[in-house]
Amino acid sequence: MKRKNLCCGLLASVLLGACGTTPPPVYYALDDQAMSVAKRATTPSVAIVQAKLPDSLDRPQLVIRSAANRVQLSEQRRWAEPLRYEIPRVLADDLGRLLDSSRVAALPVDVQRFSADFNVQLDIQRLEIVEGQGADLDLMWLIESRQGKVTVGRSTLREPLVGTGGAGGDTAALVAALRRALDRAAADIAAEIRRQSGSAPAK
Repeated sequence: MKRKNLCCGLLASVLLGACGTTPPPVYYALDDQAMSVAKRATTPSVAIVQAKLPDSLDRPQLVIRSAANRVQLSEQRRWAEPLRYEIPRVLADDLGRLLDSSRVAALPVDVQRFSADFNVQLDIQRLEIVEGQGADLDLMWLIESRQGKVTVGRSTLREPLVGTGGAGGDTAALVAALRRALDRAAADIAAEIRRQSGSAPAK
């Protein structure tokens, strides 16, 4: 009888443990790994020297809005690295491609003495992944030229959801929408830098 009770107890423990097991988190990155190769080193040098995010977004979990006044934080859906680091790096890569420049970099906030033709500061007012809809981005950017001219701009963008298939399903498609919104914001910044430097768009 004792042996039977012991076996039943062990079986119950195993079953309870299996029921309480949560799936491992899935990590997402904004970097699509499509690394750009710049052709010229004579184009403007650009340094992204600062990026601010709201505290509500500066967290490892994906923040997904599911209703007008409700957001979800998923422990199973996480960013591969903090957005305050990844967003500047992704935008720097976009700017390098758009300006055809090998002299574009995202720098740590404490490196303020980097000599560049243009320094860029980013202030993300809003960055939302909306369940079943797409991504909203409200990005204020400040460009300071080597001569001290300061230009402030704003990119307010909505990128719709495109497709829901493949690995990751809806979440992967939502992250892709956010990546496209950042692409469009980079195009706005690059257009202003080209205007000030007098350079032609990269082909």
